[in-house]
Amino acid sequence: MEAGGQTKLLVRPMTERDLPETASLERLSFSVPWSETLLSECLDSRLDLVWVLEEERGSELQKGEGRKKIAGYCNLRIIAGEAELMRIAVHPDLRGRGYARILMDTLVRSAREQGASVITLEVRNSNQAARNLYKSYGFVEEAVRKSYYTEPVEDAVIMGLRLS
Repeated sequence: MEAGGQTKLLVRPMTERDLPETASLERLSFSVPWSETLLSECLDSRLDLVWVLEEERGSELQKGEGRKKIAGYCNLRIIAGEAELMRIAVHPDLRGRGYARILMDTLVRSAREQGASVITLEVRNSNQAARNLYKSYGFVEEAVRKSYYTEPVEDAVIMGLRLS
């Protein structure tokens, strides 16, 4: 929170106008970031649900004149009653504020609403903060994919959450 200011958060569906800022967030968050083109394809897909967490800050918030920025985003893909968390990212400067939890709440709720029986995901073995977040939602480690990630080469931990 800014000194003397306020912060307002809004989770909403991603739109085309969010693509440049979301692509920038990708580059800050992942060693192999998704391109703006790939993000656009997710928006066009009937299988993908993509949200942004928008943060509006500033002392002029009440007048609708605060500064807005995309604080994070997530992408959930649902195929044949199963959901996969494709991406979740929070801006590095805004981590540790519970923003990933806001996005997780949205995607878990949406997976349930869409009738998914499970949510699966892949996470770098070294990403302990993310693994702890997922475990706090009840995800369990199910398998390891050896040397799955590149830049740097690293194992992927496959995690799943049974919804029904």
